[in-house]
Amino acid sequence: MTTVTDGPQTLTAPHPELRLMSLTPRELEVTGLVAHGLSNEEIARALHIAPTTAKTHVNRALSKTFCRDRAQLVVLAYEARLVRVGEYRQPLYRG
Repeated sequence: MTTVTDGPQTLTAPHPELRLMSLTPRELEVTGLVAHGLSNEEIARALHIAPTTAKTHVNRALSKTFCRDRAQLVVLAYEARLVRVGEYRQPLYRG
């Protein structure tokens, strides 16, 4: 568990890996691409999907992991070891 202090409140967040468990394989893949700095447009091109679909996957990942923005999603991806510094993998999903 991670303790987060937010003003007068102290919140306890589950371990990073647990926060990713609710994501679908595609959302995990998109989260990894976000962590590597790709925009929605770049994610769409890499996965051969519409930009609006990429945006939907990002928004669902944000919602399911309780991240308020892409920056928090990136931090979560690194904390959970979904991605590593200097490592970029091509997308695996071809559905």
